[in-house]
Amino acid sequence: MNKLNKAKLPDLDSKTNLINLTLKSLKDEHAIVQQDRDYSYASTSWLPVKTYYLLFNLMLTIEYILLIQKAVFNCSHTKCIEEFTRKLEAKEIEFSEALLNIVFDQSILKHKEISGANLSKRIGLDRRYTMAIRKIAKYKIDEWKRKEKINLKTKTGKAKKTEYLKKFRISIFEFPYYMRIRSNYRDFAFIEGVSNIDTSLYFNSYYNFSLNLFNALNGLKQSMLQARGYI
Repeated sequence: MNKLNKAKLPDLDSKTNLINLTLKSLKDEHAIVQQDRDYSYASTSWLPVKTYYLLFNLMLTIEYILLIQKAVFNCSHTKCIEEFTRKLEAKEIEFSEALLNIVFDQSILKHKEISGANLSKRIGLDRRYTMAIRKIAKYKIDEWKRKEKINLKTKTGKAKKTEYLKKFRISIFEFPYYMRIRSNYRDFAFIEGVSNIDTSLYFNSYYNFSLNLFNALNGLKQSMLQARGYI
């Protein structure tokens, strides 16, 4: 982030209560899953929704600290997450884990893997991450087509997609949003017929990912507040 000067932040706590309540709810559910794995079956569908809103409201707060404009809290979902992707690409923010600093362009859509690679324990973390982002990139394209009512069977539709892909970017910040979007669709039908051991593993993995990202963003927030003279 650019150097920040001391400043008053009258609307700093606009999302604080919502963030704290969402975080408590997630931690409570996590505690229940540790006691009873069957609970994870029901909670997997709403886990991406809760975790996304936790992260989204924290990102809005970070933007407010940066810009000191109350209107930031009315920012749309896509505008917010894509702004964080822009910041990451411009190196205005940076993770300690280099893999997470990668901002992918349209070439991610052409990434190929061997059949069953996503299920192999021998696949390295970098390849797993690339496969996950590739899936999310496809979700992003699908959502764009839906919102813009794009018909790819037409010449106009194909031309619009070509133009869209020229500026296509996606990063770790967009993963929670498109997982939230897809949690309402058939993609989460995968839990049908899956054992409670596997659903609890999924829950714990997604929960840990979300909390780690939350902690990283919260660390950024705290350092910005310190620069603004609040800590």
